[in-house]
Amino acid sequence: MGKLAYVTISVDDGYPADLQSAELLQRFGLKATFYIPARNPERELMAPHQIRELATYFEVGSHTFHHKPLRDLSDQEARTEICDGKRWLEDLIGRQVGAFCYPGGKFRSRIVNLVREAGFVGARTCTLNVTRFPKNPFLWGVSTQGYSHPAAVQVRHALLEKNFHALFRFVVTHRLTRYWPEHFKRALDFVEEHGGVAHLYFHSWEMEGHREWSTLKQLLESISQRRELIRVTNGDLFRLWYFRIDQKAGY
Repeated sequence: MGKLAYVTISVDDGYPADLQSAELLQRFGLKATFYIPARNPERELMAPHQIRELATYFEVGSHTFHHKPLRDLSDQEARTEICDGKRWLEDLIGRQVGAFCYPGGKFRSRIVNLVREAGFVGARTCTLNVTRFPKNPFLWGVSTQGYSHPAAVQVRHALLEKNFHALFRFVVTHRLTRYWPEHFKRALDFVEEHGGVAHLYFHSWEMEGHREWSTLKQLLESISQRRELIRVTNGDLFRLWYFRIDQKAGY
């Protein structure tokens, strides 16, 4: 393999079944980042002691305080959500938190700046069909969501986001595949050959609700068998972004 190829996984929302996801990830020796809000009006959250236990084995990232869509808030409200979520999680686990994920993947340029100002290293979006490093470390995309979106929905979102590179990859790399395990396997194949990042994200509550645990287990096992891939957390990738920039600058 020529260029470096990375695989990373992220799990959103802090649902109690995240512990089941963590067990599977540990079984297959995979790294992941769990993004956890302090409150979530949409669904149940892990208890504090469960989050602390999870943080002993995996990276945990911030997902705001109340899991509110940030682009719908004023700048001051968004700043409070971002900073309070970071402070709450750091107090809970007893160490700094550098990774952030926008709730619902929704943001605007001012929100990106607020996340940077809050002291995060990088941030993840929900932009699909991405396998390359971003120009901005606070705009990381993902390759695949653990949910089988219709092809038309993926195309529509790419067009709305004016993300033509991701649209190109969806057609050429993923071949308009909607079944999410196959979609991610094609991202893995591409990254193994060309380098880059294969990034899977999912919600444990969706795995539970759609009875996808066996599907997830099979996919994680297949990932673990790809020995050439470098297994990293989201935070590892974010820090690597700065290292690559420094290398290019000759520092």
